[in-house]
Amino acid sequence: MLDLMIIHHYDSSMTIKQFNSDEQRVKIFKALAEVKRIEILRYLYHDKNKHTCGDIEESLGMNKSNRSYHLKILGEAGLIDVKRHGQYKFITINEDIFHELLPGFLATL
Repeated sequence: MLDLMIIHHYDSSMTIKQFNSDEQRVKIFKALAEVKRIEILRYLYHDKNKHTCGDIEESLGMNKSNRSYHLKILGEAGLIDVKRHGQYKFITINEDIFHELLPGFLATL
């Protein structure tokens, strides 16, 4: 759900109110500012299966701590969903966020 920007007119000046989605946008752009995270998103987008952390690590040639760091940032930005099932964590791309805040971006991956 996109927040609408409210502009209040007071004489000849105006003020613009900041919304919580602005903070999410900042997190998204910071998350997308790293090549490895874009590679993770590309991998998840083109292979629609649910992937474990180990799948991502193996497919992209990452070590565990590096992979965990990048997944944490992507998760905090809302770009991926992480679901635990037993001892495994399954990762999927959160396409709704992309369609809502970055329409057309996924088609460029």
